[in-house]
Amino acid sequence: MEIWLDTANALAVERAKRLGVLGGVTTNPSLIAEEKKKNLKDLLKELLHHQEGPLAVQVMSDDTSEMVQQGQTLFSYSNRIVIKVPMTKKGLEALHLLSRQGIPTLATMVYSTRQALMAAIAGADYIAPYVSQLENHQGDPCVTLTSMMKIFQNYQLKTKILGASIKDVDQAMRCAEIGVYGITVKESIFEKLVEDHSLTPERLQKFLDDGKLINAPFLTGTRAVMF
Repeated sequence: MEIWLDTANALAVERAKRLGVLGGVTTNPSLIAEEKKKNLKDLLKELLHHQEGPLAVQVMSDDTSEMVQQGQTLFSYSNRIVIKVPMTKKGLEALHLLSRQGIPTLATMVYSTRQALMAAIAGADYIAPYVSQLENHQGDPCVTLTSMMKIFQNYQLKTKILGASIKDVDQAMRCAEIGVYGITVKESIFEKLVEDHSLTPERLQKFLDDGKLINAPFLTGTRAVMF
């Protein structure tokens, strides 16, 4: 499963990337506004610099032509940018037009299997169902996510599902259990995913204590020894 970080903060991306589990980054206008940086291009440059995966950037219009134009401009800046398009009727048209030009797209704010299927047929590379909202309005969100995956499999649609709006680690792990392609999480959830298990430090201390009894002077040097 891929894990994408839902942030526009370059330092948060850099910290996550060092752990080796970061698959990509997603942003939205609200997250970008929080950074209080007037120059969007500079911000995108930082986010691209600190990780090697995709960077999803949302268009800031509800007009089809403007969404297409913004998507083209964003993609011209980097071919790692994925264009996030709202799952509206106008957004669906913009997504289709961008897809026909070979520009990767992500349909965001998806709340139903119907929307998921329409986005996939229109050519979306990714869809982002809002998992917590699915749970609030429809009960178990994994039922809906599983249905989406089954529909995509039935028709051999290549659209990938990125579970968004993940509220806790349990939701993240349930997405993994049913085989969702990936999730996009806030930094607070990411930190909980990578934090130490309570039993690990206890066992580690035993190994560290026993390690002091071993005569291994070559391990204390600063240069690696190759065998």
